Amino acid sequence: MAWSTYVAIGDSLTAGRGDEGRDGRPIGWAQRLADILSVRTTERCSFTNLAVDGATVHDVLSKQLPAVAARKPDLVSVTVGVNDIRRREFDELTFKADLGQLFEALAATQATLLTSTLPDLTAIMSLSPEVHEIVRERMRLASDIIREQAESYGAVCLDAWSLPGVTDLDLYGPDRLHPNSRGHQFIAAACADKLAPR
Repeated sequence: MAWSTYVAIGDSLTAGRGDEGRDGRPIGWAQRLADILSVRTTERCSFTNLAVDGATVHDVLSKQLPAVAARKPDLVSVTVGVNDIRRREFDELTFKADLGQLFEALAATQATLLTSTLPDLTAIMSLSPEVHEIVRERMRLASDIIREQAESYGAVCLDAWSLPGVTDLDLYGPDRLHPNSRGHQFIAAACADKLAPR
């Protein structure tokens, strides 16, 4: 299978934070994925990135989703969840409902839908013991919801929660939250292997 029109939505991970090119502009795993797919499928995969730093699932649903359908994509990716769990109050039922609404709308485009669970970054973050447990539990909960909704809507899901090597410190920038260029390439390659295995 080949894809000619790829639209990416989501948060800072997809916006490319931590992976700046020589001109200072972010590249990101999604652009890198488009490049890999172009090579592997021998069809040029044109790419549009609508992702924004700090976006929650509600932000993606209300501000990014409306611009997707007009681009007539045959591949759409969405990464979301980290900004939701960072809020003082994380409401898992609201997160699940909003994510379900987002995935339903994306599935209606007939495009291949790609998403990812959250990696267990508590393994590399400097957190106090009590905060560590809260953050880890929220990441696990959000990942369970993403995995469940992905299955419901036929999305291709990269299970970053259990992806070998995903918590290698060499893949992250100083904040240990955003991947560096190596990390973005790692994610792009893992997604490419799910979509178009060598």
